[in-house]
Amino acid sequence: MKNDNTNKTNTHTTREGWLRAATNALRPIFAKHSPKYILPEKMRFSIGFTSGGKRGMEGESWHPEYSADGHFEVLIRADRDDPVEILGILVHELVSTLLPREAKHGKAYRDIALRIGLIGKMTHASPGPVLLEQLKAIAADLGPLPHARLDVAAGSNRPKKRGAKYLKVECGATCGYTHRVIPKWAKVGLPVCPVDPAHGRLHCALLDDETDEMAQQSGDEPAHPDASV
Repeated sequence: MKNDNTNKTNTHTTREGWLRAATNALRPIFAKHSPKYILPEKMRFSIGFTSGGKRGMEGESWHPEYSADGHFEVLIRADRDDPVEILGILVHELVSTLLPREAKHGKAYRDIALRIGLIGKMTHASPGPVLLEQLKAIAADLGPLPHARLDVAAGSNRPKKRGAKYLKVECGATCGYTHRVIPKWAKVGLPVCPVDPAHGRLHCALLDDETDEMAQQSGDEPAHPDASV
């Protein structure tokens, strides 16, 4: 369900401003169900990445215990852009602001969520029919949401970090011992064959080739890896 208010004048120029206004519009809905359901004033809002990244929950609420200045932090994933859907996620997270941090989605959460109008499994509770109509009306009053869906499924433009490249090192004798080591440590020095120290140090063909090339460029004779200095 997309926002149909694109031509409506909107004073909300930021996502946080829109979510804050939405929360203020939701306050009487919460309070109507119980005088105890008074949403806190010290809250911040954001549409971005939750702690689980692009595979995280649709929304997240962080309790004041984690905030340096005692604010609740409500986060909504950036790949959501339908205003009514976002309001449903917001309601889901606002229920948590009425409970102790350790309550999570247990019985206390369920009791409030069902009274407010959320239905389904509590970890993914969504608006029921009555609440959904209320959220549609709020979305219409708020005007356009100043946010566009972020295509997180496509990934970022940053190149993926490659794993370390391992070099094969082997014994030059007949024991057949082989091992893998990253270039950083191979260049520091290769170990003696663990099968029989008399076999000498292990060899790395790539490093041997580099040594030969450097020696040819300098006019020197390449040194054998086992040569003593």
